[in-house]
Order: sequence, then structure tokens, then C-alpha cells
Amino acid sequence: MKEGGYSTQHGSTTKAPLISVIIVCYNAANTLYECMQSVVGQEFAGIELIIIDGQSTDRTVEILEAQNHQIAYWRSEPDRGIYHAMNKALNYANGKWLLFLGADDLLLPSFSQMATLLEDEHTIYYSKVLYEDDPVGKEIGGYLLAKNNICHQSILYPKAVFDHYRFEEKYRLYADHYLNMQCWADPQFSWKYCDVLTARFALDGASSTKDDPAFEADKAKWIKKYFGQLAYWRYRFKQFKSDLKA
Repeated sequence: MKEGGYSTQHGSTTKAPLISVIIVCYNAANTLYECMQSVVGQEFAGIELIIIDGQSTDRTVEILEAQNHQIAYWRSEPDRGIYHAMNKALNYANGKWLLFLGADDLLLPSFSQMATLLEDEHTIYYSKVLYEDDPVGKEIGGYLLAKNNICHQSILYPKAVFDHYRFEEKYRLYADHYLNMQCWADPQFSWKYCDVLTARFALDGASSTKDDPAFEADKAKWIKKYFGQLAYWRYRFKQFKSDLKA
């Protein structure tokens, strides 16, 4: 295991950052540096960068060592997948809000505008992101979230979420969707859409190109639990129509 960073701020008198941006990666040497610079180059100063690497075999660790001065904390060691790495990162995050990126994603300069809108520490804020060259994202209702996830690159979770929840690691690609379902149904959290373009997400990321059979098998059950009977039967009817067309 390798680790580094100029400060974890634990036990420090340094003012805590408002936002922790967490990057999880594996063999990301081709994209990691640009992703990091999109974070550390933000006009808004109250951001810390945390990177959890799955013991890459390319030049990723060399990049982390060379850019150690820009990273609040990093470590490189084997992990059990994306969400295991994200859960590990929670142990080192000091921000009041947390954002998760892949190493091939980018924050846009207007993310700094989004940072100024954060007020309520029990509100989950979300925004628009770039898909190819097109901005996507809008204010969502419960049934839309039940069917389709929000891009995690657009979501700023208050730290209070992770006082109660962790990513469910048995879901290899859609544990963030499950977390969002839980948070939607939890009365202590509210959701707020901000009409700001904050990130560009990679089209070839894992969740864009692969399936998560374990989550798909459980999805209807979670819709029923967290969104109610009406959403459940709407979803089941949609599945039925889809099956007829197949």
C-alpha cells in the first residue's frame, strides 16, 4: 500500500473544506492528471481532493506522487471494486459535502458557482452535466428517480448522508442508484436541483457500458420499499410492455 498527501486535516486547526471531491481510479494514467487539474484549478478555494487508487499497474501512482502537493489524501492498494473504494474514501473526507468522480470525468469551471449555493447540510444538491456536447439534467420527481439514476458526477451529498449510509458493495455498478433511493425516502434529507452545468462525464465509464445483474434483480423490490405501491406497479407495467416488445 502507498499513501500520501499534504494534509488529511485530522486534528488540525486548518479550516475544514466545504467540499471533498473524491476520485476513485485504477490504471488511469491517461486521464487522471487532467481530471485532477479540473478540481484543483477551480476558482472556489474550499475544496479538498481525495484519490483512492486500486493499486494500478500503469503510471497512476507516479502521477499521484508527483502531484502529492495538490492532494489532501491519496492511497493505492487493492480493493473490491468501485464502491469499496468510495466507501474507503469516506474515512478521509473532511468536507461538509462530498462529490464522487471517475478519473476520466472533468469538473467544469462553473462548478465553483455551484459551490456557492450549498446552504442546508441536510440537502442533497444536484445539477446538469455534459453528455458528449449536450447538457443533461433536470429537476426530478420520485418516479423518475425510481426508474433512472442521476449522474453521480452531478450530485453533492451532505456528509450527514454518510453518517447513516454506505454504498452497498454487492451492487457493482449501481450502488449509487440504490443510495439515492434510500436518501429519497429518508425524511431527514431533501433534494434541490441547481440549474448549473458542473461536470463532463465520460461516455465509456463502467456504468455506461456494463450491466449490474444484482441491482436489476432487486430494483423492483427497492422501488416498492422506497417509492410506494403506485411507483412499483407503474414500473412493473413498464417492464411488462418492454417484455412484450422483446
